[in-house]
Amino acid sequence: MDLDPFDAPMSSKIYLDYKNISDRAISAVKFRVRFVDGEGKDRGTFHAVDSSYLTPQAERSQKWKRDFTLHPQVVAMKIRVLQVKFAEGGDWQSVKMQELAGSGSGAAPGSSDASQGGAEPGAEAP
Repeated sequence: MDLDPFDAPMSSKIYLDYKNISDRAISAVKFRVRFVDGEGKDRGTFHAVDSSYLTPQAERSQKWKRDFTLHPQVVAMKIRVLQVKFAEGGDWQSVKMQELAGSGSGAAPGSSDASQGGAEPGAEAP
């Protein structure tokens, strides 16, 4: 995090390494990045997308910079894989993404691969 002269966070640089743990190629991944305070409360959230082609078992590094003033109590960041788009056209959505979309059925709405339904994503972030 970039700090101002009073050591309050001003912006963040996010570096992420992740791996395609599925047996299918990935064409895009959507992450949720959440800044939290010492009590784990949400102090700012955004979605970050990587639209790179990733073969099975391949690894990728990505970076994002967010130029906005962060809440002064931010002490950590949490990252979750929300959605994975497979190169052949199927997709996977996390349970959290399904909740955001208003689905409670257990299968990703519009997903051509409902068998994965939130159990295991095609990408993992260490």
